[in-house]
Amino acid sequence: DIFKTAVTTLQQVTSGQINIADKNDERRLMKQVLQMSCNCLSFDFMGTMPDETSDEQSTVMVPHSWNVLREEGIVKLFFDLFTKSCSNQWPECAQFCLQCLVLLAALRRSFFNKEEDRTKLLASMMQGTTGVLASKMGLHDHGCYHELCRLLGKINATHQVSDLCASDQFQVWIEQVYSFTMDSLRHWEVMPNSKHYLLGFWAGMVSPVILLGDKVPKALETYIQQITLAYIESRLFMAEASADPNGSFDWDDPLQDEVLRTEQLEVLSNLGRCRYQDTAQHIMKHFEDISRLGQQGAMPQTVFEKKMTWLVYMMGALVGGHASTKTNRADTERAPTHVVNGELAGRIFRLVSLTDQNGTPSEGLELAYLYFLEQFRKVYIGEQAKQVVQQQVNERLATALGLEDENAVLGLLINKIGKNLQQRYQLEPVIKKTLALFHELAAGINIVHTPDRSPHLIVSGRLLLKNDMVKYILSNHAAREFGFLTHGLTYGKYRTMYYHTLGKLLFMDIRDNRDSFDKFMEPQSHILNTLWQQSCAGPQALGQESCKGPLIGLCRDLRGICQACTGCEAYGMLFEWLVDNPKNPASSRVTLFSRALDAWSNDPEVTTPLLKFMAEFVHNKAQRITFDQSSPNGILLFREASTILVTYAMRILQRTQFTDMYVEKYKGIGVTLDMFSHALHGNYTNFGVFELYSDNSLSKSMALALQMCLAIPLQELNAHLKALKPYYYFLELATRSHMPKVVELEPVMLTTLMQSVEEGLLSFETSVSMQCCAAVDNVVSFFHQQAAKKSRSTSEQERVLRFMSEAPRCLQNILNVMLQLVMTGTFSSTWSISRPLLGLVLLQPDYFMQLKEQLVQTQIEERRPKLRGCFNDL
Repeated sequence: DIFKTAVTTLQQVTSGQINIADKNDERRLMKQVLQMSCNCLSFDFMGTMPDETSDEQSTVMVPHSWNVLREEGIVKLFFDLFTKSCSNQWPECAQFCLQCLVLLAALRRSFFNKEEDRTKLLASMMQGTTGVLASKMGLHDHGCYHELCRLLGKINATHQVSDLCASDQFQVWIEQVYSFTMDSLRHWEVMPNSKHYLLGFWAGMVSPVILLGDKVPKALETYIQQITLAYIESRLFMAEASADPNGSFDWDDPLQDEVLRTEQLEVLSNLGRCRYQDTAQHIMKHFEDISRLGQQGAMPQTVFEKKMTWLVYMMGALVGGHASTKTNRADTERAPTHVVNGELAGRIFRLVSLTDQNGTPSEGLELAYLYFLEQFRKVYIGEQAKQVVQQQVNERLATALGLEDENAVLGLLINKIGKNLQQRYQLEPVIKKTLALFHELAAGINIVHTPDRSPHLIVSGRLLLKNDMVKYILSNHAAREFGFLTHGLTYGKYRTMYYHTLGKLLFMDIRDNRDSFDKFMEPQSHILNTLWQQSCAGPQALGQESCKGPLIGLCRDLRGICQACTGCEAYGMLFEWLVDNPKNPASSRVTLFSRALDAWSNDPEVTTPLLKFMAEFVHNKAQRITFDQSSPNGILLFREASTILVTYAMRILQRTQFTDMYVEKYKGIGVTLDMFSHALHGNYTNFGVFELYSDNSLSKSMALALQMCLAIPLQELNAHLKALKPYYYFLELATRSHMPKVVELEPVMLTTLMQSVEEGLLSFETSVSMQCCAAVDNVVSFFHQQAAKKSRSTSEQERVLRFMSEAPRCLQNILNVMLQLVMTGTFSSTWSISRPLLGLVLLQPDYFMQLKEQLVQTQIEERRPKLRGCFNDL
């Protein structure tokens, strides 16, 4: 009714039935009614919009009973209002008109009773937009320009190209859209973000044009090609403008914004698939011209670098866009796709060779190289390789590049990775992306179908092991020439990534060859032995500043190698390398870490990587920790984790002065709880042994872990939830198997823990809310078992009864929250939240009956019987 009233009002304004003398009053009325119409159409009736902050709604799901939207003149009404608003110079009203049209263009297909109704709406949209484009009415206003671009994009997104072509308006309409797009690209600096919708419009047409062939107008292919070339030209103009140090511009430079750049390159990769060879030849001509001018010194160095950076990015986008296209396309008959790609890649690799000899690298250009190599990998080596006949393509590509075989092609990528690790380590973004590319190459697995349709498994890591540069890196991985290893403490995370990749290659190569493993680990052994000897002299010796860097580096390296241990053979070698004296654990090298923690407990630069390594070392992922039945190694591993936890917890709980609470306290507690959770859940330790033989490792570490949980205020827990997720994982494990230890806490402390669980139930993090449900289920199950015991009382039973008498509101609040979540339907898993409900109801039946009546009374009269019936069924 509200929307119908709004449309009726707008029709009366248009027809002159409502005549307002004061133009300002008419303007205010128009604005309010149009805004109301827009809000009605954009309302999320289905509750399916994931992000309310987005202005994009892929499909408008209005009720089927809104017949007013099926009336023939509804689209014309908003275009007439747009014309009226532009004539009166009411830009905000004109923008609302276009916003309503965007929403009308997105109406769901099933809303229309007949297909011809939808076709009429499309024809009206095309006729209206053609008129706006021809007259350019209102387009001087940036808001109207942006909304018109959105409208064109939405029309294309919600209708198939065949439907568009079938319209009588299509030829005139597409010519106007083409002219508008070309004009917009010529003025690339005006509203550059709005042009994304226009480019998306044409990019969305590429696949249908390729697939439908002669069924679509030939002019479409020409239009797409011309727009692609114009877009390439606009990026080069942008490069020149952004290189001017005295220039001032109010647009974001995509070379400085990765998200914006990625969006634009994705569009270009799609556009480039149409007439691929012509586009590639155009871009290569620019490449040659700019290279020549740069080498002759006829172009400023900054302009040269910016233009070259854009060209390398765009060449990468072209290659990446061809990942899934067929090699026998008509537009590549003059030169097969692999030849075009070979010409593009050949130019890039020659430029790489030239710039690698340059002493002052350009960060932007180096990042562009890595983007190109990543696209190159996706097509010929990575996950997209299964869509082409890999053996044939690689051989032909090698020929186009003037190389022997696919191993030589791969060598070009690896050599660049090696050069970056040796020479480009001052540029942190370059090192980060280089190591990411190296890891992708080492971890890549592809299923490739040969012409006889038989599947073949291609492990790109095995191809890497044949490469001389990879062999050199594996043999000299800790050499000083890899400068990023010693560049500074901030590069520590890159050491982990580096050794994770090398570990994957190492274990792929040596299997269970212990001698090869020991040889690889020689640099780490030297550092470990040196630090071990220092630790034997006392904590003061290990706490010297000269030990700090090697200790942090060792923890980072070992964590990376441990991450690469995906099987029991690889993990067994690392375990025996660290626990070198299992019969006398106190003298094993692994105890270095607890000693180091004792010496450096107040320095998070040391404690955080050390704790992260131990959390990885005790993590039994993929069942990699498998010891013999008669082996004590599982107990040794848990006891070492316990020692680490006790050492850290004793220091952190006693400390009162902190400069940065998160870095110095909460982050370390989060990692420590993560380590302890992995040790508890590892399934390699029989915990009953500890109590049987009066070993307090488990009880002491459990008590201190609970104390660390209590040391985190509730508001801080919510503020740093990402780092403190292990808090909830630990509570779930502790309540599952170690409730007798948990109930040893004083009632006020246990209440604090349960309050944090109550808050966790409301968390937007699904994993946290699930773990809280499990923790509540564990607690109430244990409480119910103890309360129901008829035999002589035990200490656990006494503690449970004491808690329930001293803190009755604790479980009542949790029951209230859970029932509210069930009634509102906001919880993601009905099964998870249903499990603890029975125990909560059985523990407090009187409160449940009282709460049931309260909840029933909060509902309107008509709903009360139904809700009461649901409670009775429960």
